[in-house]
Amino acid sequence: MERLEDFYMEGIPLSEQKDLITVAVSCYNVERFLPRCIESIINQTYKNLEIILIDDGARDNTGAICDHYATLDSRIRVIHQNNGGPAVARNMGITEAKGEYVTFVDGDDYVDPIMYEYLLYALKKTGADMSVCRYFEDDEGSLDTASIEEKKGLITIKEKKTVREEAPRSGLVIKLTKDELLTKYVEESEEIVIRNAPWNKLYKRETLLENQFPNQRYYEDILFSVKVLAAVDTAAYVDTPLYHYIINRKGGIMSTTLRQQIITEQIPSYHERSRFLEIIGRADLARSHDYLVYKKLLLLYTEARRDETGELKKYMEPLAREIRTCADQMYRIFSCDIANPHQKMRMELFLKHPKLYDMFMDVNDGFVLPLRQKIRGKNKKR
Repeated sequence: MERLEDFYMEGIPLSEQKDLITVAVSCYNVERFLPRCIESIINQTYKNLEIILIDDGARDNTGAICDHYATLDSRIRVIHQNNGGPAVARNMGITEAKGEYVTFVDGDDYVDPIMYEYLLYALKKTGADMSVCRYFEDDEGSLDTASIEEKKGLITIKEKKTVREEAPRSGLVIKLTKDELLTKYVEESEEIVIRNAPWNKLYKRETLLENQFPNQRYYEDILFSVKVLAAVDTAAYVDTPLYHYIINRKGGIMSTTLRQQIITEQIPSYHERSRFLEIIGRADLARSHDYLVYKKLLLLYTEARRDETGELKKYMEPLAREIRTCADQMYRIFSCDIANPHQKMRMELFLKHPKLYDMFMDVNDGFVLPLRQKIRGKNKKR
């Protein structure tokens, strides 16, 4: 890793903004959020943008809002299509993109005014193949949204969000090799936040043409991300949050913690990612990945068991079946560098005595952890 501690984003003068960046925005039933999203893009300090708004068969005024903004800014192109999900919408953006570089935005999110100038500047200065930035997680309840009125086919947008104050132009930038990038990604580093999300990254278009999203409705970014990251030689990580990701949105596609799609799409995607890591010669990362997956499955199982409404209990047995597949590969998985011995003990307890595991988790979460937190709090006050 090459750490550039005092990296300063001097900016790219308008006369030198020659590289076209395509911003593909997937939009589905986001009428209250979309004006803020679009305006945060059209007000970027980097002006040489192609903005593709993909109306993914929305049933509210999303499509009309897209068309409205296309009349205001010649850089905007609108595509209306039948609902196919984020993967189909983003693949459409990749196929239609004319820019040398491509990035993504979800229609309910928004971006910092200097995001694309910063990402391109960092990419160019470090000679990297792609760039990545940190991001904010904003709760829907803390945000103002637009009020949309439609009369005789004309859209009126009230209380539209203004663009936020610019992020700082100086900070840490880290240049990563492919192996370092994949390791930080798979091991879910908190220091260098890569994640599955396609929207905190700036890609070269040719990389995406060879690695598009799989044809599935949910968790489409799991396999996409690992393949794209494995296809680049270097990446520039900007340790400054530049993207605003809206969490817990009512009606959002990923607003529920435990859902059927975790069983039918997320877990199979995890298995595909492990197989891919094995194929490219990163068996070490496949072990680390599997360790984190089984750790998550145990947590999801406990969440389903404790659900007071009873609605999530139907997921207990499917999750238990997945967890039991760990029995024949305990040594392989728990020999990874990031494995916690306590986690291994929990897995062994679940596999041998599920009821005892349930009792252990209830005592641990209900008594031991709160006691530890209380003791830590007292120690900090001393």
